[in-house]
Amino acid sequence: MFTNLSFTISGFRCVYGALTAFAWLITFLFSLDYLKEDKKRWRYYLFNLLTLVATLGIFFAADFFTLFLFFEIMSFTSFMWVLHRETRESFYAAGTYLAIAIAGGLSILMGMLLVWRSLGTLCFHELYEKAMIIEDKTQLYIAACCMFAGFGAKAGAFPVHVWLPMSYREAPAPATALLSAILSKTGIFGLLCISATILPMDDQWGFFILVIGIITMVLGGICGLCSDNLKTTIAYSSMSQIGFILVGVGMQGLLAEENGLAVWGTMLHMVNHTFVKLLLFLLAGVIFAKAGSYELNHLKGFGKRKPFLQLCFILGAAGVGGIPLLNGYISKTLLHESIVEYQHMAGTGKAIESLFLFSGGLTLSYMTKLYVVLFVEKNENNELQKQYEHMTNYVSTGTRITLVLCAIPVLLIGLLPNHIGKWIMDSMSELMHVEQEMEQISYFSLTNLTGVVISVLAAVVMYLLVVKGLMLHKKEKGYHNPIPNWVSMEVYLYRDVMFRFIPFLLCVMARVLDCIVDSLVVILRKTVYRDRALPYELPEGNLFTHRLAQMVTVIHKAQERFAHKPKSNRNYEHEIALKNTELVEDMKIVERSLSFGLFMFCLGLTLTLIYLFAVN
Repeated sequence: MFTNLSFTISGFRCVYGALTAFAWLITFLFSLDYLKEDKKRWRYYLFNLLTLVATLGIFFAADFFTLFLFFEIMSFTSFMWVLHRETRESFYAAGTYLAIAIAGGLSILMGMLLVWRSLGTLCFHELYEKAMIIEDKTQLYIAACCMFAGFGAKAGAFPVHVWLPMSYREAPAPATALLSAILSKTGIFGLLCISATILPMDDQWGFFILVIGIITMVLGGICGLCSDNLKTTIAYSSMSQIGFILVGVGMQGLLAEENGLAVWGTMLHMVNHTFVKLLLFLLAGVIFAKAGSYELNHLKGFGKRKPFLQLCFILGAAGVGGIPLLNGYISKTLLHESIVEYQHMAGTGKAIESLFLFSGGLTLSYMTKLYVVLFVEKNENNELQKQYEHMTNYVSTGTRITLVLCAIPVLLIGLLPNHIGKWIMDSMSELMHVEQEMEQISYFSLTNLTGVVISVLAAVVMYLLVVKGLMLHKKEKGYHNPIPNWVSMEVYLYRDVMFRFIPFLLCVMARVLDCIVDSLVVILRKTVYRDRALPYELPEGNLFTHRLAQMVTVIHKAQERFAHKPKSNRNYEHEIALKNTELVEDMKIVERSLSFGLFMFCLGLTLTLIYLFAVN
């Protein structure tokens, strides 16, 4: 089971291995200029390389054990990205990121053990054959749900998405680009492996992922529309687009053998999202480097007289929004057609299509909000606006090249869907055991363009209602997030309920049980086991400190006698007892620390693996 690491090569793995290398190269070139004044840049480069190795290990894994091992390494190395700035906010975000990563890793491990118990293997090619003939899938459903908690958290899926907006905001721009473009896809890859090997073409698993995808898609769009921060808006956009991908994964299970459109749409949208988010987050880094803030009210008018920045932003925003002739339109059209096909097969699904098109409208509306803030509106501070307009060297030549390299695929895939897009989809589809042949699809038919028109109309309505109606305050003159703080799941559900209330409740229960045991012990000691009086009790310390003090006192008196030193009344008993108390208190502090907890977790995991090695 856990005897060695196993790797394999396939079309999907080669494509995402190449995309990973491309993303790391682009962000490295960008970081040379972005982090040149950062004193901690070498630490960032070290953990950047470690994360690259772990990410490639995930994509080329041939079994769940190898995938899990590199997945955990990637979580701990990328944790340093979030912590990089070492501010109070970054420590808070990094703590949430690490907590979700550890809980998710344990959940994946539990799922793996259940899969091993049910199917007797963790190798992907063996799992598919055994899962196809198994009748009772109850334990596999439980295992899949456990593994979803870990993989879905890294992808940013509801309800384990709470780490995403804070971590994306606090990490440096090149790291955030990698978190969104590549690391989120490792979570999707894990879910695809579940769908392809443990529960292939399973309608119940597909329905579960579909519901999660719809909630993630809509919730991410609404939060992105209401955000008054540039980077947070793009972060919630990533969450929403992950929801689109999860809808495709869910449709794969519901369509069973006829899931070709859903598979092609899912694979292509993963690739499209990688290029678009690289472009958008690097643009956000360029803006932050010159403006020093991500707040929309501070960034008003920043993009005026900057045609290169404006063109790159339009390509990224329109690409993620699904505008025709750009890459996002192609993949969203495939996903939309898979939903329509499901409607014809099952006679239901109109609500799914409506929410899909509505979410497309949300994407266009929050991207329109960002475009208007950056390139249309003027800043209320006239001096600041003049500084923005006179920024000529706002981007270096190297950064321009990186942005162009990210923008070119956005345009090419949209213009040549039956060539470049088809090659990508044909290369990646074998992961999901697709038996259908890729056919020529009329992407620009009236039916598909009608869906774009519906999304555009929804975008106009949402922009007017939310942005113009709720976010803009005439009296305060600026953008304000209309979502109240009390709806924060991270603060009030996870931290307050799961990490405070539930532990408090368990502590109360443990205290009650402890009192019962203490009472029983007291009764027994007063009746059956009576205390025997001690000849004397030490005033402080214990027997060890008492004996040690006696030895030190004898040695000290001997030194005074032979060295003819004046006698001193130094109380070694008291001093050694104090040192012992300090040592005990220090050890208690260490035991309560996060580092000690992680150390004990790693020690326990190591002993577990050693036991499993010995058994097998």
